[in-house]
Amino acid sequence: MTITPKPQVTLIELTAEELATKRIGSHHLQAAVEALHRDGLVVLENAVDTSHLDTLNARMVHEAESLYTRPTTHRNFGSTTGNIQQEPVLEPNYIFQDVIANPWAVDVIQCMLGPHPKLRFYSANTAFKATGRQPPHIDIDFDFPKIPFGYCVNINLVDVSPENGSTEIWLGTHTNTDKSVLDDDAYQIRPSLQEERRKISPPIQPNLPKGSLIIRDFRLWHAGMPNKTDEPRIMLVSVQFPHWYRSDLKIKLPENLKGKLDWGDVTPCVEWMPEGYDYLQGAHDHDFTLLP
Repeated sequence: MTITPKPQVTLIELTAEELATKRIGSHHLQAAVEALHRDGLVVLENAVDTSHLDTLNARMVHEAESLYTRPTTHRNFGSTTGNIQQEPVLEPNYIFQDVIANPWAVDVIQCMLGPHPKLRFYSANTAFKATGRQPPHIDIDFDFPKIPFGYCVNINLVDVSPENGSTEIWLGTHTNTDKSVLDDDAYQIRPSLQEERRKISPPIQPNLPKGSLIIRDFRLWHAGMPNKTDEPRIMLVSVQFPHWYRSDLKIKLPENLKGKLDWGDVTPCVEWMPEGYDYLQGAHDHDFTLLP
């Protein structure tokens, strides 16, 4: 009997030289691009300063606990998942280049989308202790382009594993995916397609150390999974599109940072907010559609 090997995430550990120069070398760049074409996902293991993540986590956990008690807080896929939408801290001391415009991630994404990708989304979701899970889905439900057209950059603020709800990913599902994979009656991948894919390449929940950065093709099937611990698990997400992608989406940043951020090769699409803006009110009805 032939045993299908379990899918594996491609993990790339940046070298000391790559970290010092803020550029990814050709061998690692090739490996990352190959993984994105093949799997729709790659992980740069040490691309984010863990002290930045500790700073964010200390603040955001307290904010998450407050948000979780509010009936107005957006629940992703209902209350049983324990998963809420949460906005990152929009204050100068909590905005870091390696989080919002990571230079190694941009190097990789530029090889897939072309030069100077546009940053149009910056948010987070937080998993509290729960028993429910999300169904496998994609974050888009429109007639999107039949080529790579957007990459999510996910950064967990702590070590993640199946125990605290690491994201379920279905490697390779981006290649033949369009909006027809979605169930007409529920926001999920059609169950029949799930079963077919499971026989070929079952989903996985990776173990990833703090400081890891995940680059995920927008078309890849994935699902939020239960956090079985008492500690909230916060995951940041930003989205980059090619320069030709027609969209009006903008990220919100504090006005006093205007002209002071190092964006590297990213083109930021920003709505600058005045001092005192209540970023925790959030906005959860985002339209990623390609405009006419």
